[in-house]
Amino acid sequence: MKKLFYLILFVTFSISSQNFQGKAYYMSKINVNMDFTNNMPPERAAYIKGRMKTATEKNYILDFNSSSSYFAEEERLDPNSQSGGFNWMQFVTGPAEGSIFRNIQSQTYTNKKELYGKIFLIKDSIPNTKWVMTGETKKIGMYNAYKATHTKEVEERIMSFRRGGSQTSNENEQKRMKEVVVTAWFTPEIPVSTGPSLFGGLPGLILEVNADRLTMLCTKVVLNPKDKIKIKEPNKGKEVTMLEYEKIAADKAEEMRNQWRGGRGRGNARAIRSN
Repeated sequence: MKKLFYLILFVTFSISSQNFQGKAYYMSKINVNMDFTNNMPPERAAYIKGRMKTATEKNYILDFNSSSSYFAEEERLDPNSQSGGFNWMQFVTGPAEGSIFRNIQSQTYTNKKELYGKIFLIKDSIPNTKWVMTGETKKIGMYNAYKATHTKEVEERIMSFRRGGSQTSNENEQKRMKEVVVTAWFTPEIPVSTGPSLFGGLPGLILEVNADRLTMLCTKVVLNPKDKIKIKEPNKGKEVTMLEYEKIAADKAEEMRNQWRGGRGRGNARAIRSN
């Protein structure tokens, strides 16, 4: 019965995916344990919670057609953005998505990211995800969605704050990994094998994703708009693979942490001398 179900999905997807395009709008949220603010002064705790809300709740647009897609955050003015120094907010929420171009046919992607003022183009193959169909269904908006899952390992991020609000972490501790189940709800009624971020590989558009602390939910879909959608691959920036980018980002983060610790130490020394 399951084989017949997969065959029907595949045939429906293959026949209807020609000359197809649209826009999907997503809201994204990362759940963060805010217990670390309990011992902070009320004003400091309120400030941290406000910053967290801004950093963890975002809106994205996915442009797609039968052969490619482009995923990017909706532009917004954020006066609290942190462009320099040690970005402790990013430590909690994880690295920014950037803008992601996906070639559905060749299963490759280009991820445009900014790192400390420099633009990188991460070009790599899309990992093969071994989705497991559960047979569960539900309605998301007007679409019939089907549930699929897979398991992967992710880094467990742990952060604490000293009295007064300064961030601390056990930098000598090795990375702690944990196993999480990724759940995706997709609809073959929108026959494109893509979704938000780098999630994809299912016979239909992914409308909802739950992965550890991350939730992405499609709030609106516009199919075959009158104005033709032009999807272009980013071409300005330094080209690197994902492994190369991760090494560059880790080295730069360590450099910024050392600068931050050094500046904090000099500030404490000046305070002692002034007393």
